[in-house]
Amino acid sequence: MKVLFVFELGLLHYRIPILERIARDENIEHCDVIHTEEHTNGQYYFKELKAKVKTIGNVKLLPEVAKLKDNYDVIVFSFNLWRPNWFYTLFSSRKAKYILWGQGFGRTNNYWAARLAKIYFAKWADALIFYTQSGCADFHRHNIPMEKMFVAKNTLHVGNAGPSEGVEKTDLLYVGRIQERKGVDVLIKAFASIVNEVPENVVVKIVGDGDTTLLKEVAESHGLQDRVVFEPGAYNEAVLKKTFSRSIAYVSPNHVGLGVVHSFAYGVPVITNRNRKHAPEFEYCDKSNSLLYEDGGEELAALLKEICNNRSLQKQLSAGSYDYYDRNLRSDIMVHGFIEAFNYVLRKDKMPALQS
Repeated sequence: MKVLFVFELGLLHYRIPILERIARDENIEHCDVIHTEEHTNGQYYFKELKAKVKTIGNVKLLPEVAKLKDNYDVIVFSFNLWRPNWFYTLFSSRKAKYILWGQGFGRTNNYWAARLAKIYFAKWADALIFYTQSGCADFHRHNIPMEKMFVAKNTLHVGNAGPSEGVEKTDLLYVGRIQERKGVDVLIKAFASIVNEVPENVVVKIVGDGDTTLLKEVAESHGLQDRVVFEPGAYNEAVLKKTFSRSIAYVSPNHVGLGVVHSFAYGVPVITNRNRKHAPEFEYCDKSNSLLYEDGGEELAALLKEICNNRSLQKQLSAGSYDYYDRNLRSDIMVHGFIEAFNYVLRKDKMPALQS
């Protein structure tokens, strides 16, 4: 089969290994990716196609899709109402099979008009691929058949996944962009309240790019200059494994996303507030692999104190986090979700999609 992926926001580096595995599947004859950023100039099993953006208000479109839409058996679009490139396929004969891929209703559950639009286009699509099972459940409640919905858990290819044995765990780790919404200052303040009740070698380690001025001021105001360590962003797998290998937990108080995948891949549990607006990957966190709290800094501080002083709990949650990754988040599992959807839409006996 011939497959086209339409990426309106560019080709993100962490998608490349997933696309490589899809393109190498024995059933894929040809795989193209059209996107808006500069080409990576890499040698892949898929081919990068150039595109120019047409902007209409807040809506951004790729006009090249109109010319390409009949050249493929399957076209995968982002399920994003602000990037609705499937519009180019409306009101014309349907030669390719169209798949919408994304979060579903999203973190905010959308306004009612957006929800109605997404329900309509979910009926129109030949198949839907969601990041999580809850995305399928949300649309099934609006009479979208389960048989046309598939889960490709949003994940990363981690080539050196696995817990690090025999390494002393000393770090309460945050890895990611330095952004106020992540609540890293909450971590520092919570640590300050229990710093004298945990082993002296325990530190907060903050790894990421961005302005750290305010966070350093918070650390200094609590006398933690020697117990809060700042390092630049890490992207190399070997560096990331070394960083996570010394970690007691990955702590991101107000927001978690794909960092959960990296953390679990290296056998590191997650600590976060369950009542914040997280990315879909938050759904991977449960009592077997994470410590979740509901209130403010005092409850976070209590959890930090508990895990720093309880080696048995550290080992239990470490085992649970890697087990979850191994069973659910390996890249081949995400690839399998796509291949299942492709095979479904090309079946002759499947339920017909809504015609526009």
